[in-house]
Amino acid sequence: MGFESEAIVTQGEGIIQVNIQTADTPAILIGRGGEGLEALQHVLRILFGKELSESGSNIIIDVAGYRSKKTENIKRETRDKALLVLSTGIEEVLPPMSSFERRVVHMVCTNIADVETESLGEGRERRVVIKSKKK
Repeated sequence: MGFESEAIVTQGEGIIQVNIQTADTPAILIGRGGEGLEALQHVLRILFGKELSESGSNIIIDVAGYRSKKTENIKRETRDKALLVLSTGIEEVLPPMSSFERRVVHMVCTNIADVETESLGEGRERRVVIKSKKK
C-alpha cells in the first residue's frame, strides 16, 4: 500500500492482539469511523477462521492505538451516560456501534449499580440502550 509498518502480535486468554504501528498516515488502514480497521479485522478472521476456531481464539486488530483510544472514549462516555440515566431516570439510546463497542458498553454498565443495558436493532443499526433498574 506504499508505506512501512510493523505488526506487534501478542496472545492472551483467547485473544490474539495485532497492533499495527506506522509512522505514515494510519488513516488508510483505519478508514472513516474505523470502517477500514473493522474490514481488515474481518478479512483476517476469514483467512484464519479455521485456526481461530480450533484454538478457541479471537483476533483483534489495532492501528496506531486507534482502537484502544476509541475504547477508552466509549468507556468514559458510557459512564457519563449511565450517571445521567441514574440522575434523571430517562433512558439513553446510544448511536449504532460494532459488536465490539456494544460489548464494551455492556461490560462498563455491569459495574454500575442500578443501570442495565439492552441491545436493539439489526445489522449496522444495532445500538445499546442504557436504562435505570429503578422503576
